[in-house]
Amino acid sequence: MINKLVVAYKNFRTEMDYRNKVRTTIKELSALSNYELNDIGISRGEIYDVAHNSYKRPVTILANDNVRVNENLRGFV
Repeated sequence: MINKLVVAYKNFRTEMDYRNKVRTTIKELSALSNYELNDIGISRGEIYDVAHNSYKRPVTILANDNVRVNENLRGFV
């Protein structure tokens, strides 16, 4: 039970960290002028895609990842 709560909290924190990074990137790129954006090679319409593709989406951890599987029982249970 506690393991599930810990895993849920870790998943929540990693997703929030990802969203904060993307939001900050969008905010910073949106503050640039069209000339500055053109200078770095992106248009204003590409800001959303650039921000989301700059960071790897976090992998969701499952609560039963810490459980060891007995290889001798594989296929029987």
